[in-house]
Amino acid sequence: MAWQRYNLAFRLLSPLHIGYRKVSNLQQTRGYVPGKVLWAALTARLTRETISGAKGTDYEAIGEKVRNNFCFTYLYPALDPAGPSCYPWDDDFTYRFLSSYASTALNYDHQAAAEGSLHEVEFIRPHARPLNGGESSQVYLVGNLYVNEAANSDDKLKHWQEALDCLQLGGERGYGWGRIQPCSDSPKLIGGREDEPQVECKTSETIPAHALATGAKAVTGITGSIEPLVGWERDNEVATRKWRVSQAIICYAPGARVTEDTTFTIGHCGILER
Repeated sequence: MAWQRYNLAFRLLSPLHIGYRKVSNLQQTRGYVPGKVLWAALTARLTRETISGAKGTDYEAIGEKVRNNFCFTYLYPALDPAGPSCYPWDDDFTYRFLSSYASTALNYDHQAAAEGSLHEVEFIRPHARPLNGGESSQVYLVGNLYVNEAANSDDKLKHWQEALDCLQLGGERGYGWGRIQPCSDSPKLIGGREDEPQVECKTSETIPAHALATGAKAVTGITGSIEPLVGWERDNEVATRKWRVSQAIICYAPGARVTEDTTFTIGHCGILER
């Protein structure tokens, strides 16, 4: 199987919330876009554009095609479409890139906020705060996409580049959040054909994605935080249940460090493997 690597650079047009965890009444966001979010967004767009009146099974079938023919790295904020990326473990990241929006439901009978309804949603800002005065800066999301050459001849997948123009990511999409726009030169083909998607990390460098901590493909030589990677996914197996929590995958979190030069294979949804 031959892969081609493309550079991705999106202009962030509106607040972006990537669900992480809840602390009190605050819904925290991740400071990056995991590969699974990109997989889901591209699957949704390709399915809607290629199948009229698509059903759940259609999304499942196209999703499997996308999983087998596309490999996503994580997207990180940047102040220039050519990079470098800015990471949540960098100094000043929270101040520059994150903000939140608070809201509550109203009790019109009492002309007050409804009890227990106050909540706050954290998001990645479309414009970064300046550090030393001046104007705010446009935020971009940058990363890589690996495409199996066979995808370009598949009727359901061959228009993937056009689909990138219409992606919307993360939560609160009904309120216009998560809108992105590819930069003029994105996707940009990088290098020649590759046997498999890989990423190299030098000693003491941080890993740019989750890495498997258990199982046959677990990686070694990493020090850092471990977390169970879970999320909501569509349930097409039980007719009375639309959503379910995905099976937990125990991973080293992005930002963990390698103790020696390591080459990782990029697996499904951008998760790093041995």
